[in-house]
Amino acid sequence: MKRKWTLLLILVLIVSLLAMACDKDGEKEKEPAANGEAEDNGEEAGAEEGRELVIGVLSPTTGPEAYYGQDMLNAYTLAVKEINDAGGFDGYTFKLVPEDDACDAAQAATAAAKIISADPDFVVGGYCSGATIPALQQFYDAELVMLVSCANSTNITDLGLEQTFMINSPGTHGIQTLSKLAKSLDGVKKVATIHQGDDYTKNISDIAERDLPKDGFEFVGAEMMEKNTADISAIVTAIRNSGADLVYWCGYHADGSNAIKQLRSGGYEGYIVCGDGSSSPELITASGPAGEGVYVTSPPYVEFVEGGEEYIKKYEEMFGIGPGTYSTLCYDTIYLLKQAIEDTKSTDYETIRDAVQNIEYDGLSGLIKFADNRELAESNFIVLQIEDGAFKLIDVD
Repeated sequence: MKRKWTLLLILVLIVSLLAMACDKDGEKEKEPAANGEAEDNGEEAGAEEGRELVIGVLSPTTGPEAYYGQDMLNAYTLAVKEINDAGGFDGYTFKLVPEDDACDAAQAATAAAKIISADPDFVVGGYCSGATIPALQQFYDAELVMLVSCANSTNITDLGLEQTFMINSPGTHGIQTLSKLAKSLDGVKKVATIHQGDDYTKNISDIAERDLPKDGFEFVGAEMMEKNTADISAIVTAIRNSGADLVYWCGYHADGSNAIKQLRSGGYEGYIVCGDGSSSPELITASGPAGEGVYVTSPPYVEFVEGGEEYIKKYEEMFGIGPGTYSTLCYDTIYLLKQAIEDTKSTDYETIRDAVQNIEYDGLSGLIKFADNRELAESNFIVLQIEDGAFKLIDVD
């Protein structure tokens, strides 16, 4: 009898050990699901609910173009706040991680590295082309879709980076708009430019020199003005001697106002037109009476776009100041990204890259869709003129 009880006890122990081993094997089988793989419940592997998507922002919040950079960041912030306050979308919310490039190439490279170290899902921004370009290869190497909201040198798309998209109209569109304006003005046959030698302004001047003769204009010279140059009397003399009926300022408003004043005080009586880098109320203020009558080829100016009044109100309520020139483009950038994610139900790099390439988004700034080279397919430029101390919309179509 004692022997029988001993055998029974041994059998119970063996069964218990086998049961424990089975439990451990079961736990091992479940471990992959705990690490993010889908269990057999019909859900797609890798699906993420309620995740915060991080958007890196490259913009100049210090330096001479800080006005524009802060406006960019404000517009992005407004769009993100609207989306998040509405509960997000498809289980996602957005978070911005901004870095200051100061419109300086070296600082931009450092800022890009900082953005990448924050492990973002996407990147937006880019104001000065010369500072944006050094950062783009880093974003490409990191497999980050980059939506360039403002910078528009064709040197950007010439890099051939398949995940970099330019939301502002390129310099070619600016010169097309300039040509339309020049044809509408009396007596314009000869055109000259003033640039500042950087990727953005030199690119526009080069396009003007290349394309304007195709439209019947004589290109009579390109003058280079160093940034922050006080006296440009030699440039004014060269412009006058060239016989230019119209001079196209390719630079930013900070130096543009000085160029306008010296052109007028130096006796130049022809038309003065400024590129999109000078499309700012600051140009009006700084140029004073000399600015009256000056034209600007501009991105979609918020006061003149459909829905602009409501946008201005929201922006002013949030930031206490009015929106700037590129505000609509930056605001649209965030919503375009949102649409790409919603359309594809994905945040995968290649999926979003391809979705953006083929997207058609109708925003504040107009229709955004891209050509094969990832530039804006249709121009969004308008023409403004300074009249009585304010911008007036001019129809040249």
